[in-house]
Amino acid sequence: MVVIQYHKPKIYWISINLLLIFLMVLIGGITRLTDSGLSMTEWSLITGIIPPLTTGDWIETFDKYKLSPEFTFKNYDMTIEEFKKIFFWEYFHRIWGRLIGLTYTLPLIYFWITNKFTSSEKIFFSILLFFGASQAFMGWYMVKSGLTENPDVSHFRLSGHLFIAFLIYSMLLFYLSLKITLKKNTYISANKESMNFGNILIYTCIVLIFVTIVSGAFVAGTKAGWAYNNFPLMGENILPPVLLENQSNSINFLFNDIGFIQFFHRILASATLVIVLFTSIYLFRFTPNKVVKRLSKILFFVVILQYLLGIIILKLYVPISLGVMHQLGSLIVLSLLLGILAKNLSLGILSNSQRYIID
Repeated sequence: MVVIQYHKPKIYWISINLLLIFLMVLIGGITRLTDSGLSMTEWSLITGIIPPLTTGDWIETFDKYKLSPEFTFKNYDMTIEEFKKIFFWEYFHRIWGRLIGLTYTLPLIYFWITNKFTSSEKIFFSILLFFGASQAFMGWYMVKSGLTENPDVSHFRLSGHLFIAFLIYSMLLFYLSLKITLKKNTYISANKESMNFGNILIYTCIVLIFVTIVSGAFVAGTKAGWAYNNFPLMGENILPPVLLENQSNSINFLFNDIGFIQFFHRILASATLVIVLFTSIYLFRFTPNKVVKRLSKILFFVVILQYLLGIIILKLYVPISLGVMHQLGSLIVLSLLLGILAKNLSLGILSNSQRYIID
């Protein structure tokens, strides 16, 4: 008999962290779309918690910003009142990151020293702690790229920052979903011989979504969404100009060309739409589980809305509110797939030769 632990305080802890990360994606999206990310030119773990409070503090902080390339080349006519608005979002973004760090780490230490973790959970949550530290470093590394000669952050570093956030969220959500799903099945038996076709489709969708999210960060980081605002054409052609020219282009050159970056995101988004729709239809038709059927139906409509929202944003020249909704939409699609996968695995990965109970 093997015992699968279900510890309510840990479930609450993970749920709170998931909510905080979900909101962090919202805050991060606003920070990016309002061009607020370079308003804080210094990184300090302790003193950075206290914002400017007096007029003198604001003048000193604004003077530091004036030395940045973003102010020199882009915002040279910005007033201190306008600066306060972009400063707020970057400050809020950093404070929220610190909050997540504390909310994750302090309970982690408590659960660890009180022996509430299994050996596998210790490994899992240690990996997540490493990813969290890497995320903080990537945030600093990303901002640093925009404080030298270039007044914009590197879209490669931006995509890495977003990717790690989605990865942490996915790991926590999958863990939580699997625990909750297993809790509802006191006795489980299943065939472990091979992964069924439905799960293969789900894994494929998840990979495609992550790659599409990365390409979306490229679009956001280079402002490629403002380049071609008709669809499905790009200007007067299906292909961007860089692919129509009779010259060989390196990968590095292509992924710095805003036309190619937008085209790449379009192709990935379209491929993801087709595969996710096929997956949702397949799961709805062939799964015997009512929960999976229900989630598949929701997934079908949500991914269509997400795709249409992307087109609308393009045609409206990327309004901030819709841009943030689009980023959250990708997180919702990913969440639905992870929930379906957790349910499928809970019904299929456990061996017929063993009995599992929930403690």
